[in-house]
Amino acid sequence: MMFLWMKTSTTQKQVSLGFNFLDISEKVQGNGTANLFSEDSYGLICANRMDLFDTSAHFSCKIPIRATTRPLLKSAICALAAKHLSRTQSDNCEKQSTRSARASLSSPTSRTPDWQYHAVRYYHQAIRCLKHAIALGGYDDTRDMDGGRHTDTFAAVAILCMYELMNAPGNAWKAHLTALPLYSASDSNLTGCSPVPIPQSPIKGPIFWSLARQDFLCAFISETQTRLNLDHVRLWQNFGLATDENSLLLPFSPFCTADIRASTDVDEDSKSNELLWLLGKVVNFITSGDGIKPEDYSRPAGQRMSLGVTQELLLQRWEKLEMELQRWYESLPPTFAPSARTKYTTSTEGGENVKGMEMIWYDIPMCAATMQSYHMACILLLVNRPQESTAIRSTVSARLRSYRLIQREVLRHGKEICGISLSDPPDAVRIHSVQPLFVAGQSFHERPAQELVLKLLSDIETELGWATNYQVRKLTDEWKVNEDDYWEPLIRNGVLC
Repeated sequence: MMFLWMKTSTTQKQVSLGFNFLDISEKVQGNGTANLFSEDSYGLICANRMDLFDTSAHFSCKIPIRATTRPLLKSAICALAAKHLSRTQSDNCEKQSTRSARASLSSPTSRTPDWQYHAVRYYHQAIRCLKHAIALGGYDDTRDMDGGRHTDTFAAVAILCMYELMNAPGNAWKAHLTALPLYSASDSNLTGCSPVPIPQSPIKGPIFWSLARQDFLCAFISETQTRLNLDHVRLWQNFGLATDENSLLLPFSPFCTADIRASTDVDEDSKSNELLWLLGKVVNFITSGDGIKPEDYSRPAGQRMSLGVTQELLLQRWEKLEMELQRWYESLPPTFAPSARTKYTTSTEGGENVKGMEMIWYDIPMCAATMQSYHMACILLLVNRPQESTAIRSTVSARLRSYRLIQREVLRHGKEICGISLSDPPDAVRIHSVQPLFVAGQSFHERPAQELVLKLLSDIETELGWATNYQVRKLTDEWKVNEDDYWEPLIRNGVLC
């Protein structure tokens, strides 16, 4: 039986037309004309990565059109495409040449352009344009004050964040996220048709959700609170999130939001966006600790308040989050259910199989990536469950039984994450799987499972040019207690790169 990853018809249509509107060419030193944005290259970068959770394919269709007259957008997408090509042209990525777009970028008689040079050049052009736009309050052309330039600025920040994330997370990536506020009090015009009044938005929904995902990743990796206020009901409703005044998800979407789409288009991507919002709440819960204020634990240990929230209250907050996550899971449409499960057998000679590991197949890539994030959220919640007060009567056996149950559930969710990655999903899903795989790896204590997750992470960097060495190193550092003789030779010999 052969399983095929399906794409939404909308996305396929946008990708096929994507760069007929924008044929930007640059004279490269002695190489003639190099088409930086062929249909293949830009479709691979935007449609399959930035538009994974957006059925309208905004970054594939709308952004290229606007980039024809917007230097900021043009430089940003040129930088991202060139960086992708520079990383997929390395020796490590040679096996994946058919999966990249570089074959269409030069003729057999031309010398391959130095894409790394062009990536840096376009990046610095984009930064100059971005600084100019910010200085003008989001507008890079004083003749255009209709809000469109404001949208372009946010879109460029989202694209530049993707540019930075291709390497290990660093200060430049965080700087882009802090460059602009995602909500301004000046944009507080209210509409009268929503159950909760919501403001009109200066930016499009897909751009907001792209930045919101970056915000979550930054908070998760840095172990800080999200920059976006997750309790700002009006803001989130404005971008299609169905919540009530108590910040609880509703079983329906509110009417008259700023970004209205056909009801047939909202099921999968709206559910993915809801999970992102819940993931942000999980991260904020973890990073706030038992501090009275969330920012208390951001201070050095000696400067924190000696008072904190009681265990009972923390447990109540945890149970509320668990209930919200469970309600989200129970509300999923059938497309989020696996289409098939097959037994996984390692192909490595002499390799040891992981007990109970399966390959898990989904028809829609967005659903596969979303479910990996769901299992990651479950792991984060389970391992951060507050303890009951020692004053509550409980036996040693009962507490140990609870710990073993948590461990079994964590391992199950970790295997689900790996099982989805083992089904050879599209490149966009693999890139979005980096953090779920990292969390799954932290939950494994047996060597075959650890080797498997390291192989999955390493292959992402080798085949797609997306840096995962940061996660691989962190995992091996956590595992190598009394096991230096096993992991270090693998790293030194390039088995784990």
